[in-house]
Amino acid sequence: MPINVEYETFYSVQELSQILHTTDEEVIALLTSGSFRSDEIQGRLHLNKGDLEKFFDHYFAVKGISDDRQYRIPKYLKSSPEPWANTLSQMYEKKVNCPASISPEQGEFLKSLVANINPSTVVEIGCFTGVSTIWMAAGLEQIASSAVIHAIDLFDEILPWMPTRHGCLLDPYSYATERVAEAQLSHRIKFHKMNSIEAGHRLDQIVDRPIDFLFIDGDHTRQGCLTDWMLFYPQVSVGGYIVLHDIYPEHCGWEGPRYVLDECIKNNHQFAMTEIKTSPCNFGMAIVQKLADSPVPSPSVQQIPLMTKLLKKLSLQAK
Repeated sequence: MPINVEYETFYSVQELSQILHTTDEEVIALLTSGSFRSDEIQGRLHLNKGDLEKFFDHYFAVKGISDDRQYRIPKYLKSSPEPWANTLSQMYEKKVNCPASISPEQGEFLKSLVANINPSTVVEIGCFTGVSTIWMAAGLEQIASSAVIHAIDLFDEILPWMPTRHGCLLDPYSYATERVAEAQLSHRIKFHKMNSIEAGHRLDQIVDRPIDFLFIDGDHTRQGCLTDWMLFYPQVSVGGYIVLHDIYPEHCGWEGPRYVLDECIKNNHQFAMTEIKTSPCNFGMAIVQKLADSPVPSPSVQQIPLMTKLLKKLSLQAK
């Protein structure tokens, strides 16, 4: 864990080597050879958080590691006079947003969904840097809706995650807030900096009516996704929609959304579901409509770990 000293945050050599999947010796050599703000703390070399992005860029340059991945930005998005389109074009040029943020093709689909459904209340779990949030807000803007998107995220610093992500963003909350302002959509979006469990418990303080459109794109582990599902789907109105992202583990590498679909939704007459292939990365989306309220009370958070084990056991028995 990073440590704080006199209102500044520092990362140890060991933490940096784990992030980059390299050795402590290589990190030390890079730190001592460059102009980085580093200090000896408790007998160990640490890097000042303010120089993290500079250090990672230096590491990739020295190692000759390049990351040319970038979404193809459609011409209409680049040439559009709409502020939100211009903002999204710039966001897609930032390394950290590919492939972790939804692609322009997926964003256009999400925007169209929101514009057609015309929800009164929208909740997003896991907004990352705000790309998906802006797409949905653009859909609301298109139909002159009075709805607001409540986007929930921890907004933890985003560090390289080798080999999938090379980008770095130290303050995602400020970044997302500033981009929303540039997109002229601040009246459409309210960010809630908290984990989804806390938000689930405080939902009546966040929204004043049932959710009409719920986008789940947060913790992608089985436990995390199931927790989000159990906490929030009971709060969705009958006839309302739930969208899950990253439903194909073979492409995205995460099992949580697929697990929830197969164990909680697929054969449940309370829901209607359609799976959508996505481009350019087929991480997939599921569009779920809630047809009826559950006759069974939703479980408490304390019960969810037990439910996870039970669902897994039932799944194994079925096989």
